[in-house]
Amino acid sequence: MSLVFRVDITEPALRDAADYVGFIRDVNKEPEAAERWFRGLVRAIHSLEELPERCPLIPEQAAFSFEIRHLLYDSHRIIFRVDRKAKRVLIYRVYHGSRKRLLEGDIS
Repeated sequence: MSLVFRVDITEPALRDAADYVGFIRDVNKEPEAAERWFRGLVRAIHSLEELPERCPLIPEQAAFSFEIRHLLYDSHRIIFRVDRKAKRVLIYRVYHGSRKRLLEGDIS
């Protein structure tokens, strides 16, 4: 029996990552740093294929009717849900850590 989870990334999470890569590349004028950050993000996300429940519930958990977890990567929170039955991890958002608290409307 495989213990590997499938990781799926939502469009909002992809947009979040692309926005930050663009910020590093275009605003900070650091294309190499943008590429390094993105490669690290991909590694962090794929680390969730194994033992995704090692990550804690989000501090805002009380506002949700289902479990939402996060993995900290650099200055960001990778926000996701684990579906044990389907052996799936769904990445909802990639938020900067200083961003306001997560609300239910932020997750589609």
